[in-house]
Amino acid sequence: MKSSLLILVLFVWLPSALSAQTTVSETDFQGHLIGETVADFLRIEPEAQQEANVCRQRSERHRCVELIAALDRGQRAEVSTATAANYVLDAGKLVKLTMLVSETFEASSDAVSKKFGALPKKTTLSSHNASGTKWDNQLYTWDTPTIYATLYQDNNPLLQDHRPLLIVESHAEHLLDDVDSPTKSTSVASSTAPKQ
Repeated sequence: MKSSLLILVLFVWLPSALSAQTTVSETDFQGHLIGETVADFLRIEPEAQQEANVCRQRSERHRCVELIAALDRGQRAEVSTATAANYVLDAGKLVKLTMLVSETFEASSDAVSKKFGALPKKTTLSSHNASGTKWDNQLYTWDTPTIYATLYQDNNPLLQDHRPLLIVESHAEHLLDDVDSPTKSTSVASSTAPKQ
């Protein structure tokens, strides 16, 4: 009887407990997941889909050559939208997104920490201008097994726009940004391709 009750409890509780857990790879930003396919990206971003449609009709435009190569052949391209977001597509997937966040730095940090289930590494970057004015910028970093994210607050008193900048990227994409080498890869696909 006790084992039947235990099995019944596990049968009812386990699926709800598993569905309540959110892994980093399932964490979305403006509806996007790092690693989503180009097809999913275009479905979520109608403005990008519209640009792709125009490019298929006028493929001679320089911008269109890059975009169509990313869509059809998995090459690298950046896509910007009117929502103040920038996306990087590479190897047929979304590998990076950059966006200004309308919430305060603290609220944004709390939201990202909640999404990842982890606290960020906090860095204060002291800055100054030529006239001697000093201020501190904030950089928070989340380094998870699959995603690298940063939230940056530029507190330069001369700037009018102090919205935080959020960058979320795959680890492979982050490594491309971090490599200080003349043979730096220009594509996630080329950095993960097996050597021959």
